[in-house]
Amino acid sequence: MAFIQTDTFTIRGYETDAFGRLSILALMNLMQESANRNAIDYGIGIDDLARQGYGWMLMRFRLRMHQYPRYGQTIRVITYPTSVEKYFIHRDFRVVADDDTLLADAASTWLVFSIDKRSMVPLPDFIRALAVPADISSLPRLSLKPDFQFSVAEPSHEKEVTVGWFSIDQNQHVNNVSYVEWLLEAVDKKRLETRELAEIDLVYRTETHWGDQLRIRSISEENETIIHRIDYSDESGKDVLLARSQWRIS
Repeated sequence: MAFIQTDTFTIRGYETDAFGRLSILALMNLMQESANRNAIDYGIGIDDLARQGYGWMLMRFRLRMHQYPRYGQTIRVITYPTSVEKYFIHRDFRVVADDDTLLADAASTWLVFSIDKRSMVPLPDFIRALAVPADISSLPRLSLKPDFQFSVAEPSHEKEVTVGWFSIDQNQHVNNVSYVEWLLEAVDKKRLETRELAEIDLVYRTETHWGDQLRIRSISEENETIIHRIDYSDESGKDVLLARSQWRIS
């Protein structure tokens, strides 16, 4: 069977930002919750995979904000898989208001890793056999190698973080939303006060764990665009995440 997940949420105070808008972090968590519920219906939830020695990992995510919902507003989060390949499963999200106004949408790409080896594996047959809903409208598939890269110029902002216990999820690595929180916290104060995030495009390169030391760097470009990079702050400098955010006057 094919499943389309639809969840209704009323925005609570602790899910809003300083201006009463639904925060990007809260929205991503709601999307993740809906994706988890959809995966459970398909029999490929976190526990289903763990019993067979696997875990989910997000590889690509692009979120576009068309209109920010606010405190007390009721929204619907709709998600479903759009295609399944040998190594990747693609999933779309739509966030709509009561009157069906499109508030946000997102495309994502997921992979499966071996819990023992902590390395990517082909999708198991029980995942590749799932049925994608018919007659769905899919967002453009995300490139595995997007055109943005971290500039060689000196970063305009830089900070370090130590991975804490409460950033770790059931897969024993940092939850994907925590990285977004860290890179947004590194954005300059003036932009956060006068702009709102219009789009964020994320490339997750490797997992990190409790106690790891990470460095968050960003470079402001033209047209209200920032290029972000999170890497290990040790001598390896291994990339953890690359991202591009686009902003607009709020």
